Amino acid sequence: MKKSQVYFIMYIVLITELLVVITERDELHEKEQQVKAKMVKSIAEQYKRPITLVIPNPNTTKEINGDSVIVAMTPLGLVSDEEKKEVKFFVNLVSKGGDPVGSFPAGGLSEGITANGYQIVKTDDGNARFIVLKPGRAGDFVFSAYCQVTRILPSYLPQFLLDELKKEIGTLSDAKSEPVNFTIKVTAANKGDVDYVRPSLD
Repeated sequence: MKKSQVYFIMYIVLITELLVVITERDELHEKEQQVKAKMVKSIAEQYKRPITLVIPNPNTTKEINGDSVIVAMTPLGLVSDEEKKEVKFFVNLVSKGGDPVGSFPAGGLSEGITANGYQIVKTDDGNARFIVLKPGRAGDFVFSAYCQVTRILPSYLPQFLLDELKKEIGTLSDAKSEPVNFTIKVTAANKGDVDYVRPSLD
């Protein structure tokens, strides 16, 4: 075989291998684009859904002047760690005729404030607990809770993905869950029907 023929065959082989590499590269790039598009769409759909607040145990029973009442509150629909850090919780009294302690704040309760024996404590995982410190009145008391957050995109995503998400989602705004009710039943120590008012600590 002549040298020229050998070189020609080698040339054909190299061209073929190059075409294979280019084809594989293009296919890989196409797959990467498909994966990116699916990921952006999936994350965007999560941001478009409403957030909800769940009370795992909506009915709690405690004895008067016993241990503190703790009601867990879990927000669903938060996407980023930043949202879990910034979400706010609020509790209002629904039932008429008093509350377990006798001094629930008229304007409702928000986290970070201890008011008249009530407080909302937020945990590191984005959940919260509504605490009634030693209820001193017997009865069935209904409360309503909700959470609110400003939607924040995940900071760990690269900028090009954040830009794609902004295009897909549009303007990020505040999200507020629908109120959810829960009941705290406080039983009198004598099992009777007469309310007992906790003595003043003053």
